[in-house]
Amino acid sequence: MPRIAARPAVPARFLFALLAAHGASANASPAAPGGAETAEAKTVPFREGRHRMDIRMAIGSTTLTATLDDNPTARDFAALLPLTVTLQDFHSTEKISGELPGRLSQEGAPASAAGAAGDIAFYAPWGNLALFHRPGPDARGLIKMGRIVSGIEALERPGPLRVTISRADQR
Repeated sequence: MPRIAARPAVPARFLFALLAAHGASANASPAAPGGAETAEAKTVPFREGRHRMDIRMAIGSTTLTATLDDNPTARDFAALLPLTVTLQDFHSTEKISGELPGRLSQEGAPASAAGAAGDIAFYAPWGNLALFHRPGPDARGLIKMGRIVSGIEALERPGPLRVTISRADQR
């Protein structure tokens, strides 16, 4: 059996020196054409060693607590926080916002999902936030981003609700 020689590994310090010479860093992400940041460049890192981010939603004097999952859509949403939106009733199952101020990644998302009570989701076709207080039907383009942990009963209030969503570590 012929012997196959392995190629020598490139020393890591050589690669870092090469990157530094070209003005890049090991953690940099490329800019999109025209100098705009890519979605990857604007994501907010979740706490090191954690796979979720705690958030809060203030509706008047009521505060809901929630957790965002660690997925591309949720990371893009976290980058928009703090965010104030007005939620409207939708099919007696959820409260929805108008279009969010930025498009969120759909990378790795299933083609469809059904909302469960407590789900925080992004509805890609409309570009809006959906907060479920009752189970919803399977919907193409619905991407789950997290769960409401407490205070979900505040979403049962009829009519529009103004909500400010922020990271739990923001004051």
